[in-house]
Amino acid sequence: MNMKKFMKKVVSALEEQNLTAEELFSQMDTDSDGKINGPELHKGLNKLAGEFLSPGQISTIIQALDTDSDNRIDLSELRSAIEKAN
Repeated sequence: MNMKKFMKKVVSALEEQNLTAEELFSQMDTDSDGKINGPELHKGLNKLAGEFLSPGQISTIIQALDTDSDNRIDLSELRSAIEKAN
């Protein structure tokens, strides 16, 4: 999986749907715990970009974006990944 290409796709989908990183985060964080876990990321990316990803691909994305190594993505990690993709 090419993370750079994937994140560009996410950024394009955000722009098309006129969503901010914060809005995307709140849509994906369905249990409102301030973190996006694997299942939330899977559902969120499917809804956002129509991406059906395998558990391994979801794991790869989480590892790539998760800078504090808690196996979940917080808002600052998501925002940082989106900024890097622009």
